[in-house]
Amino acid sequence: MIKLKLVVFNRNRLGAVLGNGEIVDLSLAYAAYLSGKGVSRPYAHAEASLPSNLQAFIEEGEPAIAAAREAIEHVETGLEKGIAGPRGEKIVYKPEEARIRAPLPSLAARIACAGANFYDHAAGAASMRGTKVTVDDIKRDVEAGKHVPWGFWKFARNVAGPDEAVIYPAKTQRLDYEAEVAAIFGKAGKDISEAGAMDYIFGYTILNDYSLRDVREQQGSFTWGKNFDTSVGLGPCVVLKDEIPDPHVLGMELRVNGQLRQNGSMKDMIRKFPFWVSHLTKDFTFYPGDIISGGTCAGTAMDSSPRDAEGKTSPEKFLKPGDLVEAKVERIGTLRNRVVRKGTS
Repeated sequence: MIKLKLVVFNRNRLGAVLGNGEIVDLSLAYAAYLSGKGVSRPYAHAEASLPSNLQAFIEEGEPAIAAAREAIEHVETGLEKGIAGPRGEKIVYKPEEARIRAPLPSLAARIACAGANFYDHAAGAASMRGTKVTVDDIKRDVEAGKHVPWGFWKFARNVAGPDEAVIYPAKTQRLDYEAEVAAIFGKAGKDISEAGAMDYIFGYTILNDYSLRDVREQQGSFTWGKNFDTSVGLGPCVVLKDEIPDPHVLGMELRVNGQLRQNGSMKDMIRKFPFWVSHLTKDFTFYPGDIISGGTCAGTAMDSSPRDAEGKTSPEKFLKPGDLVEAKVERIGTLRNRVVRKGTS
């Protein structure tokens, strides 16, 4: 079966990454395929069956996925002789010709993030409050029902795509990073059981939860520490759930200026995606394109920085303008962002 690694590129067209790294425009490739079959009005039929928009593609579901695989097979068998659309349009782009965008289905997408959802990160963050906490302590709390599930929302308009700048907020001196795996919903659901939860997932991408660690006293109920312009790195692609049968075993890491900061595994999640899907959809409908991010492993600046006598974290590991942040997840790829001062690029 042809594997699909979906991207949004150039003018927000839906594409797929070929084995050689090139990007194929899926809807145009399918129009070429249909034209070769003698189908009339191939563009209209292609757009209806294989939309050029990620949100519409997700909503179309399995028929669109099947059409995408047909389109890729058509392209790959015709690459040597040159492949083009029915009117001679460019269909295949070299990596340097394609600007990869955030795979955000739409600005209406809700982004839910699980908080303190890895044993090692939760223990490290708790230890920063002054009392040594171990992973075993967290496990005992979870078993005793004392580790209450919590999280927060991120806003779609704050998303930054691959290689886009993350703007250093003026209100902070402690900007942190958090490499995460995010699950994208493929169909609407409410009051979903844990047993059936994964049936609602379309695919997975990388999310970098940029966080302000020194504004909690200001944020109140508005979660200032989690929402500001470019506070959500997302991308570079979406891998379908069928190609990652178990996301809870994926390796993950994050580097700042090439230095390894986070190196963990989804095996260390406290509560896995089925729990969060069921938990968040109680009396609340999730729709295609909505996102649940599963949390991060140890190695964030917050959970690895010493504190002084007043409880203030040492600044060395927190992000600064000019830093290059690279979040990598096994089988998905690498999401890169550079931190810049406001007004620069």
